[in-house]
Amino acid sequence: MKLVDAHFHLDLHKNPPAIIAECESKQIYTIAVTNAPSVFFHTLRLAADTKYVRAALGLHPELVATHAHELPQLLRQLDQTRYIGEVGLDYVTTDSALRSAQRRVFEVTLSRCAELGGKIITVHSRRSAGDVLACIGTSFPGSIILHWFSGSLRDLRAGLAAGCHFSVNPAMLRSEHGRDLIRALPRTCILTETDGPFVQVDGRGAVPSDAIQAVNGLAKLWGIDSQEAAAIVLSNFENIIAPTNPPDSRQITA
Repeated sequence: MKLVDAHFHLDLHKNPPAIIAECESKQIYTIAVTNAPSVFFHTLRLAADTKYVRAALGLHPELVATHAHELPQLLRQLDQTRYIGEVGLDYVTTDSALRSAQRRVFEVTLSRCAELGGKIITVHSRRSAGDVLACIGTSFPGSIILHWFSGSLRDLRAGLAAGCHFSVNPAMLRSEHGRDLIRALPRTCILTETDGPFVQVDGRGAVPSDAIQAVNGLAKLWGIDSQEAAAIVLSNFENIIAPTNPPDSRQITA
């Protein structure tokens, strides 16, 4: 079966070429997110000749304190890929000035993505789902994937109303709250992810092939077999990447 890993940190793995080779041989669609614009081109070069690995341009909210100066670089690079991430907000910090800085970076990024249109954005929303959704709005001209969503059911409904997709990983499926959120989601808006290497599988950092564990968990929740669950996720992903937007640019520039 073809798998989907909508959120994976390829550049943080010890052997990226081996991961890419496995994704290509096993036909695992993988969005390789990055945490700062300064490392994006490394991932873009790794994925340049692949069919299944897509390099995403990001500025992680937890790095805004140290890397906000890279925002202009991110804005310049946005035409290099349809895939954006990891971006968003993280309110583990209680520093109001830092939260404000995160919102500014996220809002500017979303605004430029809206101008370009057709972007596929994987979004971090830990303890900040309400503000994340307020930034996104209800008519964003692109595809939003709420990665490892852990907000409230009210926030979940707001995300659905905004047309968001939700990517779930093995750790989310191990949580009762996570399973409750998944049960409340229509099957048509669900993707799988690993968030490797941050999510652990069998005592090691998850890799894209571990998306099968998320598929198996969804199948159990849905009362169907894993083959059918994988087909649903794949169809959802294909619907996101299929609209008539400019194709993913593989051009590499300095």
